[in-house]
Amino acid sequence: MYMDLSMSSYLIAFPMVIWSLGSLIGTKRSMKWLTTYQLLLLFLVSLLISADMEIFNNWGHRIDSAIIPYLRYPNEAIASSLSSPVRILFTFFGLGFMIPMMFWFGYTKPNISNLWFESVTKIFVGLFATALLIIPIRGGFQLIPMNQSSVYFSNIRSINQATENPIWVLFQSILEEGDAKNLENIHIKFKTESADSLYNELYPQKTERTNYLISCPKPNVVIIVWESLTAKVSSGFGGKFSCTPNLDNIGREGIKFTNFYATGDRSDKGLAAILSSVPAIGKKSIMADPIKVSRLPFLVQDMKRAGYKTSYIYGGELEFANMKNFMIESGFQRIIGKDDFPKKALNSKWGAHDEIVFDKQIELANAEREPFFHTLFTLSSHEPFEFPGQKRKESDPVDSLFCHAHKYTDGCVGRWFEKVKKTAWWKNTLVIIVADHGHSRPGISLDNNPWKFKIPMVWTGGCLKPGRPNEITKLGNQTDLSLTLLEQLHLKKSEFRFSRNLLDSNYEGFTFFAYRNGNGFLRQKEGRISGYEKEAALYSQKVYQDLYQKK
Repeated sequence: MYMDLSMSSYLIAFPMVIWSLGSLIGTKRSMKWLTTYQLLLLFLVSLLISADMEIFNNWGHRIDSAIIPYLRYPNEAIASSLSSPVRILFTFFGLGFMIPMMFWFGYTKPNISNLWFESVTKIFVGLFATALLIIPIRGGFQLIPMNQSSVYFSNIRSINQATENPIWVLFQSILEEGDAKNLENIHIKFKTESADSLYNELYPQKTERTNYLISCPKPNVVIIVWESLTAKVSSGFGGKFSCTPNLDNIGREGIKFTNFYATGDRSDKGLAAILSSVPAIGKKSIMADPIKVSRLPFLVQDMKRAGYKTSYIYGGELEFANMKNFMIESGFQRIIGKDDFPKKALNSKWGAHDEIVFDKQIELANAEREPFFHTLFTLSSHEPFEFPGQKRKESDPVDSLFCHAHKYTDGCVGRWFEKVKKTAWWKNTLVIIVADHGHSRPGISLDNNPWKFKIPMVWTGGCLKPGRPNEITKLGNQTDLSLTLLEQLHLKKSEFRFSRNLLDSNYEGFTFFAYRNGNGFLRQKEGRISGYEKEAALYSQKVYQDLYQKK
């Protein structure tokens, strides 16, 4: 009902304004406008809902902007529709159009007073009521506006699709279609063969020579995705600001990946890269498109097939950036969000602070059968950089707030490690700490500065081999995490087209990162790291054509 109310509120905004201003417009004219709008609206909505039934039957998704190209060829479209149950669909369209119109003409009576006082009062009350429609339009008072994840609740994709309002989905996809055309102009600059040639060079089909770092045959895996963890705040990764002493100690005990980069600059892009090996491009996020998400490979699915119990743990709103849909499609068997914590635990603007979320992970793991795969996403180091016990002043510099927020999360990580090392499952566990993205703070790193995208990654846990290397200097990216992990676990792998095993000695390191209006590409040759402008454009084109372009 959230999405139905949202779409209804969009559609009644115009009649509300006409009703409010009816005394100024005139009774006859306002009723003429309202009736015309009602006729057009009911015709359009009934037609689209009827078409949606057959489109879903044939394409497997709700009606969206994909129908637009077919409207350019009406003869072919009509010919294709001949195999549809035309009579049933036409009957549904007729009923959907006629029954509401009978109510409109039968029960709607113009009631616009000519008294000046009543007219003025009505104008103000009506316009105020119209303004209040923003509440159902955005889906309520929560932080995250309406999206598909707001109404998803099931692990079965078709049931989630049934919760969608088809008109809302159509209009949303039409708005995104404009972005897609802009993206095509931005990303398609070379012949497809040139982009394919670079891809084949970067992802050679060779026999892997892997350095195995894990002693346990089937360890538990905990991935901690640390909000905005830039390498700049960690002295152990070359940062000038020492805000993460616990992380630095963990890195010295475990394995540090010291030339590791985020693919994008937002959480939704980082999660897609870590869990599905999707590189970021421009301002577009694949997580916002449920249809494209449904076609992706997922690390979680590979872990499930290997017998792992899978959980996603987050203290905030799962609707953020359509995260809930992505995690459902990923195959997480248990998805923990803001609503799964008691109200007294929701002590942050975003939801539950990190100390509470880390304790939740321990609670779940202690009750879990092994092996388990947990992904925990922190939130306390997100803007506005608030955390428990903070004494904040308006005059505090942003860099100081940023660093202290990371110190808080770092403290949570340190306490979590102290607790989990005492558990029975620690000795058979691999922990991976990685950022969702870097940050322009502290200081100001411009979008095209690689330091904005450089992030720490640490592997630790009781299952690491003794005598292992402490530092991996090969240039890598979030998208490489999936294949690197799966190879260490000796598990069958899905086709992650943009992922490589970082511990494979057969290839040179590279990384790609993207921001709103551009991208960067770094390559590691003979120990030196250099930037390449043309390769950045070619790689971006390949990613766009393979994953983002409408198909």
